[in-house]
Amino acid sequence: MPQTTRVASGRSGFPSPPLFACILCFLGVSTLGVVSRYALLTALVDALSAAVIVVPAALGGLWLTPLFRLDPLPRRWQLIFGAALGLGAIAVLVLVGGLLGLLNRTLWIVLLGAIAAAGVVRLRRIRPSAQDEKYAVPSDRDGSAARWRLLWIVAAPFLTLALLAASNAPGFVWQEEGYGYDVLEYHLQLPKEYLQDGRIAYLPHNVYANFPANVEMLYLLAMVVDGDPLEAGTVANMIHFFLAALTVAAAWAIGRDWSPRAGAVCGAIAATTGWLEYLSGLAYVENGMLFFGMCAAAAMLRASESRVRPGRTSSSNRRTEGCVRDAPYTLHASPIRWAALSGVLAGLACGCKYTAVALIALPLLPAVALMPFRLSEKIKAGLVFVLGTLVAFSPWLVKNQFMTGNPVFPLANDLFRAAPQGWSAEQTQQWDRGHALKPDERTLSARAHGLWGRIVGDSDQRFGPTVLALGLAGLMSRRRNRVDAALVLMLALQISVWTLATHEYARFAVPLIIPLAILGGRAVPAGASNHRAVLVAAVIVGGAAWNITFAAFRHARESPGGAPASLFYEGRVPGFAYLGAANEELPDDAKVLLVGESRVFYFRRNVDYCVAFNRSPFLEMIHAADAPGVMDWLGGRGYTHVLVNWSEVRRLERTYGLAPPTTAAQLERVMARLQQEGLSLVRAFNHPNPELHARYVELYAVPPGRQAPDAR
Repeated sequence: MPQTTRVASGRSGFPSPPLFACILCFLGVSTLGVVSRYALLTALVDALSAAVIVVPAALGGLWLTPLFRLDPLPRRWQLIFGAALGLGAIAVLVLVGGLLGLLNRTLWIVLLGAIAAAGVVRLRRIRPSAQDEKYAVPSDRDGSAARWRLLWIVAAPFLTLALLAASNAPGFVWQEEGYGYDVLEYHLQLPKEYLQDGRIAYLPHNVYANFPANVEMLYLLAMVVDGDPLEAGTVANMIHFFLAALTVAAAWAIGRDWSPRAGAVCGAIAATTGWLEYLSGLAYVENGMLFFGMCAAAAMLRASESRVRPGRTSSSNRRTEGCVRDAPYTLHASPIRWAALSGVLAGLACGCKYTAVALIALPLLPAVALMPFRLSEKIKAGLVFVLGTLVAFSPWLVKNQFMTGNPVFPLANDLFRAAPQGWSAEQTQQWDRGHALKPDERTLSARAHGLWGRIVGDSDQRFGPTVLALGLAGLMSRRRNRVDAALVLMLALQISVWTLATHEYARFAVPLIIPLAILGGRAVPAGASNHRAVLVAAVIVGGAAWNITFAAFRHARESPGGAPASLFYEGRVPGFAYLGAANEELPDDAKVLLVGESRVFYFRRNVDYCVAFNRSPFLEMIHAADAPGVMDWLGGRGYTHVLVNWSEVRRLERTYGLAPPTTAAQLERVMARLQQEGLSLVRAFNHPNPELHARYVELYAVPPGRQAPDAR
């Protein structure tokens, strides 16, 4: 092993890492002000509100990391693992509080303050250890390790665009995602409903409420603290942005375990991957899944290198051309403890999205078999990993089991045969049919075409050449070891699952970033030649320029450059004038039945709706009763108005269908008969495209004589 030499902080003439990070943040944020002053103001205000949620959780998690007894642990990993465990714990705590009906604003503000104070106490106790010292290999004696910090400059434009995307209220970006259709239907709508109802309960009208929702619990907490769920939409975006930043930090820390250069490369690759910037404008869950998944991968990799004796290098490291750690130190923790931490973090990723089970937890498990330990230890580590995953994932499994009778509802319902309110065997068939591959999509050529077109040939280049090229080219021209094998196996399993078992949605492939970014960092082992290092840096800079060009064009084409939520709920967005009519023209005590429309986040009036897969009581009624009976039913349920989104009805007829099955033509005939019984058309809204003359959205009023006495 080459003799290492400490590089004193500041002697290279470069700013210290914290100061350099602050400079980069200032550069990215100030550039945002040049692009849009409104976006800058929104980003600053809402980022502060998001920090009220994220920072206390991250600080509180510092008390959880020691429970795994992983000392000595570098300070960076205490902070990053603490953030992951803290955020996961807060999400579960909000779930439990919501189930108990404890969504009081004062309660949670006090609790967050107490958690933050406790975290600060723990933070002050964390002292730099020998593992935090800055070491460099002989080729870095001139301070080149510090100069690699300059590589982070390529991340500044992505920071600017990520904040610009996040400053747009939900529903404004992006076209491929139906302009945040899922956000308005359930990612933010469900937390809004929980807040309005004062508790988390089974919702028979929205099947997506049964999805795991660790990230949505953070959004719910933001709404509780903010008080206005509609205005908290951009706060949710900022929370998702912070999760992206934490993902980059975790990638850097993984590479930093090998060398300062590898840390810079891993972090820069993750930061310049377009998906993180893209997802920051959507209050989805992928960035949370990526953060937990990246930390789970880090713990699993450290498990494979545990029990290194003081002053020596493991055999696996000796075979990796100088890919050494910061300094010769001891990893006292057994692989069992690391496997436990990895399993818990993988379970938190599964608690963000069902697909993480197959794309993160499952691909990490084979890494246990590659550990350089006895078979008995491998078996124990594997069992502990699975147990940790189940424990961290169990809050959502238990919730679904009690509410529906199926722990993974609505998945695998042919096996569990759950039939909660609003669901039946017919809905299970509709769900399976709506999410099944079409015959022409199942061929090998179609699968291969999707793999190329949505990853390598993606029109928006959200992966880009850097993460793909360095992630695989980094394996070349050096000896490989168990770490490389584990990462390649993880990547291969992810690609296989995504290609063969999904619809190949581009967004579902984002977990590939985890092994690719780590493999990219291994392209510059500590003993690599200067020529190799310069080539890797050039690839990153060139790839970042390539990716930011596509991202900038996408923003110019689709992003309004910062837009407030009021544009939506006041009905000033083209195509959503009916929101303004419902929110401002209808009386405060109005109760509106929505037919076809399930993007209900921006409605301020009391509305009832059903997503496509849940059985609609209104559609059941029109199939079972005549027009007078339907009118009596509307009045008896207290409805004052009915809003029909004909465009959505026609779209669902072509795609998922309605439950029970109903065509647009059938609904038109029913509405005509209801008008003969007194239902009156209040207003018809035109489609924003003047070339389309089909019925778009219509608002009807239920006559007072039909309304129940308590509804008038």
